[in-house]
Amino acid sequence: MPASSRSVLAATLDRRTFVALAAGGVLAAGGCGGRSAPKPTEIAVASPGAGTPVPDVAGFDDPRRWAGRRVRVGAWGGEVQDALRDAVWRPFAAATGAEVVEVATDYAQLHASLEDGAPYADALVADAVWAHGALGAGQVQALAAETIAAAPPRPIAPTDHALPAYAYALVGAYRWDHLAAGPPQSWAEWWDGARYPEPRALFKGALGTFEFALLADGVEPASLYPLDHDRAIESLKRISGKIVDRWWESGQRPVGWLATERAQLASAWHHRVVAGMDDGHPIDIVWNEGLLVADRWVVPARAENADVANDFLRYAVSAPIQAALAGSVPLGPIAPEAFATLADEVAPRLPTAPDNLSQLIPQDVAWWAANGLEAEQRFNGWLLGVP
Repeated sequence: MPASSRSVLAATLDRRTFVALAAGGVLAAGGCGGRSAPKPTEIAVASPGAGTPVPDVAGFDDPRRWAGRRVRVGAWGGEVQDALRDAVWRPFAAATGAEVVEVATDYAQLHASLEDGAPYADALVADAVWAHGALGAGQVQALAAETIAAAPPRPIAPTDHALPAYAYALVGAYRWDHLAAGPPQSWAEWWDGARYPEPRALFKGALGTFEFALLADGVEPASLYPLDHDRAIESLKRISGKIVDRWWESGQRPVGWLATERAQLASAWHHRVVAGMDDGHPIDIVWNEGLLVADRWVVPARAENADVANDFLRYAVSAPIQAALAGSVPLGPIAPEAFATLADEVAPRLPTAPDNLSQLIPQDVAWWAANGLEAEQRFNGWLLGVP
């Protein structure tokens, strides 16, 4: 994957992972931005007879299945959307005869279109925290029973209104050419300033940073949630002198700092570390005690083509399609069977590969949905010195 494309991927994930904690909560409570958001451009990206190769997906062998029907689908843009277009949307159109129309996920636009009486999309990729409360807020609808049954219960279980789309992870990254003690294998070791005196970087926010601070303070992964804000901040105080001005806000930043030796250790999104490795930098990943995160597929409330959308979701979470997506971008398949067909060099870089998944801690989406704003306020207050 070209470096420029990987930068787009990173920016795409960063934007909604860190902002949607606040935006999703506001939208679920009654709207954010309302009608001020521009309508995403609709692009017909696939239609029957387009000549797209059709993967062998069980139950999807009738190219007349949805003849004359259309389904409007969208994600966050950038490299992820490019990969979805080639690995999911076009094959679905060829397999079913549906016309797939591309839009972009936009919570404000969804809210405005629902107020107008009809959503602008039929299926969207959404942030897990936003999706958690979207059904109760009237933003999305319950999925068909057969759609829910199509998604594997592990590693990330579906709900009655959302299916996991793909996974990624916030992990420990390091320069392997500069650490005399070898890489820290836990956050407790990462916090050990005597053993690791090197400069390090953490995300400038509560997400992940609070989890890692508590793990460093001895909290067991199974007891991590609910997050103890006070204890996390006290733990951060013990390591902040090694961070100083290396609190990162952009997903490219920690890998850039590692590459230029401004930091030797950092928390980072796994896909950015993979990009840095591909660019030849002497960096690597510690999967142990990383935070597993996943986006969700949802069907907006009152979607015009909900029947086609449900069928589309079943197709998107199938193992062959998940494998095709992971082969394009380093995002983890949510169908374990997908790994049977992935290249040997691809699987070790994905968070849901069995060896990596066993070391990760799933994000507690329900906790973040209920407490994310307070957690961010506590973190920012501490960093700014506000009591």
